[in-house]
Amino acid sequence: MSIKTGIVGYGKSAKVFHAPLINTVQSLDLYSVVERSSDDAIQQYPDVEVFRSFKEILKDDLTELLIITTPNHLHFSMAQEALSAGKHVVIDKPFTVTFEEANKLIRLADDSGLKLSVFQNRRWDGDFLTLKELIRNKKVGETVEVVSTFNRFRNQIQEDAWREKSQAGSGVLYDLGPHLIDQSIQIFGKPDQLYADIREQRGGVTDDYFELDLYYPNLKVKLKAGVLVADPSPRFTVRGTEGAFVTFGLDPQEQNLKEGKKLDSNDHSWGTLYKWEDGKMTEEQVKIVMGNYSAFYRDMASAIKGKGELPVDPNDAAYVIYLIELAFKSNMEGKRLDVSN
Repeated sequence: MSIKTGIVGYGKSAKVFHAPLINTVQSLDLYSVVERSSDDAIQQYPDVEVFRSFKEILKDDLTELLIITTPNHLHFSMAQEALSAGKHVVIDKPFTVTFEEANKLIRLADDSGLKLSVFQNRRWDGDFLTLKELIRNKKVGETVEVVSTFNRFRNQIQEDAWREKSQAGSGVLYDLGPHLIDQSIQIFGKPDQLYADIREQRGGVTDDYFELDLYYPNLKVKLKAGVLVADPSPRFTVRGTEGAFVTFGLDPQEQNLKEGKKLDSNDHSWGTLYKWEDGKMTEEQVKIVMGNYSAFYRDMASAIKGKGELPVDPNDAAYVIYLIELAFKSNMEGKRLDVSN
């Protein structure tokens, strides 16, 4: 039978990502939504059960899996209540605001025999999957430097946006940082040291720019995001002992979801591989593989049914939060810090 799934909060994340992706997985049933006042969910999904409060959906015996898509500072408390009510839980990134909160949820899920995961969908970006394979096969030799950027241009502060307000979990480091950090850890593992430069470039009350340097014995990874980047900067730059690899643009899945297109719609973007061969530098166009965000929910359903591993181990997601907290400390102290965990 399909797992009856509920979404808590029906904003952009739920509308663009979670609801459409859940609908692509046969073993999941988009059964319920918490939407306090509007009727957007039922207009898009006429058969969905709408609850007007979080408390109501917690009492619903039919909803088995809850997806938490509320503002970041609510992730911990809502996930805690959901697990305590016997629900499996997926939390939209970031996992929680603090490492301590993340570990409390992991312990609660383990003690309750429930499945807990975090929606780190960028693991299934086509360019990241291509990059991961390229590095594994040493197409640029031994990797010595990686620059991963996720930039936007929004020169006006959105006064009504919770991410722009001075509250726990707001700002670009908590917004885009989890994607970039998680991708790096998936390829290279835990770094030895970290240095962060975090800024408010538009004069707002929360960060809108960061550079985060992760140090390994023979490798440096720079993660960078900002909202005042009008130029077409590379998404990934990988440099090694035998060449380099560069990609531009973002995975098309998000835009396809926004436009209501099928997820297998792909413009087959390309990356450029620079290779030193026979005493000269060559260029080769490398096709970016097709990404697959639906794999997250497919694997989540399998894990709940006891037929596979979680799509994202919550311990991995907790480690991302640990590095974010350490980044703020590094920025405040203005120095490189050892990564102890």
